[in-house]
Amino acid sequence: MEESVAGRPTKYKSDSIMERRERILRVARKMIAQSGVAELSVRELCARAGIAQKTLYNAFGSKDHVITLAVTQYTQEFNNSVYYKFPRETLEGQIERMIKVHSRNTQLRSYTTAIMSVYNSAQSDRELRNAVRLMSTNAYKPFVEMLNEEKGLQTKVTPEHITAYLTTNTYATLTDWCIGDIEDQLLVERVCEGFLMIVAASTRGKHKADAEQWLGDLRNSRSSWMTFRKMAEVEPGELRAAFLQTHKAKQQGQAGTSADKAAIGDAAGAKARKRGAAKAATTLRRSPAKKAVSKT
Repeated sequence: MEESVAGRPTKYKSDSIMERRERILRVARKMIAQSGVAELSVRELCARAGIAQKTLYNAFGSKDHVITLAVTQYTQEFNNSVYYKFPRETLEGQIERMIKVHSRNTQLRSYTTAIMSVYNSAQSDRELRNAVRLMSTNAYKPFVEMLNEEKGLQTKVTPEHITAYLTTNTYATLTDWCIGDIEDQLLVERVCEGFLMIVAASTRGKHKADAEQWLGDLRNSRSSWMTFRKMAEVEPGELRAAFLQTHKAKQQGQAGTSADKAAIGDAAGAKARKRGAAKAATTLRRSPAKKAVSKT
């Protein structure tokens, strides 16, 4: 198997090396969740994982690489385990994903703090920082590509331009939250407000009107925003399913525990509730932004 770590391919030639690598990442995630990145010691990590420090550095290069890959893997697994009602290339789809991701962040503060500490450190490897930034730019890419294809961007606003501003706004807001300048209950609104402000200022026509409509709904706490926000919040079952996938499914190839089945059941129930909530939310939207997207 070959996998890129901050742009550098790392080769694993045996099952035993692969298992050792996964064990390091699994232990790193647990340690980050328990005490955060500041207390993450390479010596303790290696002791818990049952490997030599040389093994860790051969596999990942540095502690920052371990932290980044551990957290980004969890993020990817979370995104793959949850249900989204709206396509990611739509405005509603982007808002839904931001609500879900950042409501999850408030429940897993240590993970977000870990990745932001790597991103904001002057000592971080440039390729590593770019890898973290790519997590955000890739999330916005389908939506920005749609705007560009439909000629919805303002003159002289390029896809690269708006994507850079959206990513910088997201990470700056997350950093403010990580250091305590933004309260937990305000994080989702602050991230979404910044996103909508940039989109409204960078687009034209229907896309601009839609963004301004959502921005007004958010700022005035209208029922359309509150219903949509409730529909899009991360469900406990989804969070638990992602956690189990990350921390348990890879352990000795075990599967089918009662906890796993309960998480799957919770997630299935969440899907059913969200279908009804999404219908109610889109019904409340006023023209021109009230049209729901049925494509999944």
